[in-house]
Amino acid sequence: MTTWTKATGDFDFLQGDFDVRHRTLIDGEWIEYTGTTTAHTYFDGAISIDEMRFPSKGTYGLSIRLFDPVEQEWNIWWVSSSTMQLYPPVRGRWSDDGTSCWLVGEETVDGQPVLCSYAWSDITEQTAHWEQSYSADGGKTWDVNWTMDFTRRTTPAPALDVPKVTGDFDFLVGRWDMANRRRRPALGEPCEWYEVASEMQVTTFFDGAISFDEGWFPTEGFRGATFRLFNPSAQTWSIYWINSLRGQLETPVIGAFGNDGLGIFEGPDVWEGRPIDVRFTWTPGTDKAAWQQDFSEDGGTTWVTNWYMEHTRIG
Repeated sequence: MTTWTKATGDFDFLQGDFDVRHRTLIDGEWIEYTGTTTAHTYFDGAISIDEMRFPSKGTYGLSIRLFDPVEQEWNIWWVSSSTMQLYPPVRGRWSDDGTSCWLVGEETVDGQPVLCSYAWSDITEQTAHWEQSYSADGGKTWDVNWTMDFTRRTTPAPALDVPKVTGDFDFLVGRWDMANRRRRPALGEPCEWYEVASEMQVTTFFDGAISFDEGWFPTEGFRGATFRLFNPSAQTWSIYWINSLRGQLETPVIGAFGNDGLGIFEGPDVWEGRPIDVRFTWTPGTDKAAWQQDFSEDGGTTWVTNWYMEHTRIG
C-alpha cells in the first residue's frame, strides 16, 4: 500500500469561500466590480481549483493549478464560461519564504503575441491579492490589467443564476468504489490481467459544464484525476487525464454521448514512444456505471482493451 507524502501546500490558503473585489483595465479606464470564488485542493494540495462567479456578467471563471513534482513548479490554466476553452498556461513558483508567487506564460491579445503573468502576494488567513500583467516587449516592461482582492467569507457563496448548459456527467457526481481490471502490458503479447481496488470522488463546476474527479489507487503508486470540459458549440467534451507523478494535463480525448447513452471519446497519444489512438467509453448509471479504455496502433481500425472500471456508488 502506498503512503502518500504531501508534495506542497502552496495554495492551501485559498481553500474555502471568498468575496472578490475586481479591478479591470478596459480602454484605459479601471472598472470595478465584485464576485465570489470557492476553492478546493486535491492530490493533498498538488491540485488547486477555484470557481469564480461574476454576478453582474452572468459568467463563471475557473483556474486549475497543477504542481509539477519534477520541476517543482506550478502550471495554471484559466477557463471562462464565455468561451469554454483552456487559455495557455502560466508557469512558475512561489518565493522561498512563501510570501509571493510569480508565473509567466504566452498568450495572444488582439492577434498579437504577448507574455502574461500572474502574481500572488499579501497572503493572510483571511485575505490575498492577485494581479495579472501583460508584456509586449518580451518581459522588459509589464502593464497590470486586472487585480483581485480576496476576503474570506463566513458563509458559502451564493449560486449563479444562469441557464444550465449540460448535465452529461451529472450522473457521476459523488463518491464511487471502483473495481479495476488492467492489462499488462497495455499493448502486445503475452499479457496478463490483474485487479486493482480504488475509489473516486467526483464534482462539477459551471453547473455541470466542467466535471472533475480525483481517484485513489493505493496499490499502484499514484493518484489520478480527470478534468472534463464541455464545448457548447461543438456539443463535445474534452477529457484530460492527470497523473500525480507527472502533474500535467495529458493530451485530451474528445467526444460526446450518443443517442444510445454511451459516451465515446477518442484522441491521439504516445505509449512507450509509439504513437497510438486512445478511446474512452462511458456507460452511465445511477448507482452503477462503467468505463473502458482501448488503444489502437492502426488509426482506429482495431482496438485493444486494456483497462475496465466498474463503478459502485458509495456516497
